[in-house]
Amino acid sequence: MLSSITQRLRGRSAGEIVRLIGHNIVYHARELSPQARRRNRSFQAFDAQWGTDTFAMRELHTLSVDPALAAHARRYQASSGVNMATWFADLKVDFARTAFIDYGCGKGRAVLEAARFPFARAIGVEFAPELVAIANRNRDIMAGRGALAAPVEFLCMDAGAYEPPADIDLVCFFYDPFGDAVMAPVVERLEALTQPVSVIYLEPNCIGQFRRSGHWTEAVSVDNLVLRNPAAQAR
Repeated sequence: MLSSITQRLRGRSAGEIVRLIGHNIVYHARELSPQARRRNRSFQAFDAQWGTDTFAMRELHTLSVDPALAAHARRYQASSGVNMATWFADLKVDFARTAFIDYGCGKGRAVLEAARFPFARAIGVEFAPELVAIANRNRDIMAGRGALAAPVEFLCMDAGAYEPPADIDLVCFFYDPFGDAVMAPVVERLEALTQPVSVIYLEPNCIGQFRRSGHWTEAVSVDNLVLRNPAAQAR
C-alpha cells in the first residue's frame, strides 16, 4: 500500500499533491452518488453488449509509463458516449470532413462511441501502452461485429507532443485527462490550426489554458463545456 502511494506521488510538487488529493476526494464522493451508479451500470452494459473492456479503472502506478509524464496525468476512468449525438448536433458536425480526437483516450471507449458516427477518422491518443493494447483489442472486437462507421486509430504517445491533422476539421474530446503541464502544449498546437476546431471538455480543470489567449468561444452542451476556434465559429 505504501509503495503504491509513493509511486503515485513521485515527481509531483507540493501543489500538485494537494490538487491530486482534492481531485481524488471529489472523484470518490461522486462515485457514491446515484448518478454515478447509474452511469457505471450503463458502462458495464456496453462491455456486456460488445464483449469489450472499457469500464474497469486503472491507476497510473499499474502502468508502464514515463514517471515524468505520469506526474501530470489522471487515473484511467471510462467516459460515456450517451450525449454524443447532442454534442455533435450542437456543433453542426459535418462528419464526412471531420476527425474526432480523444486526448488521453485510455481503453478507447469515447473513440469507439464516436466511431459509430460516420467521421472521416476517429483517433485516440494515449501514453500508456497497456491501455493502447486494450483499446486496439476493443476496436477489433467492435469492427468485427460491424459496429463502427469510421476508421479508428490509437496512437501510443505523449499528448503534448501529438501533432493533430491540419487538413481536416476537428472535434477534440477531453475528459480531464491531464494537468496544465501537458494541456499547455496541446492547446498551443490546436490554436495554431486554421481549420475549424471544436473542443468538448468534460470536467474542465485546465480551462485556463484555453482562456488565456481569448482564441476560443465557450458554450454549454448537456452541461459540458464546448469551445470553438474562429474558423469553427464562422462556419
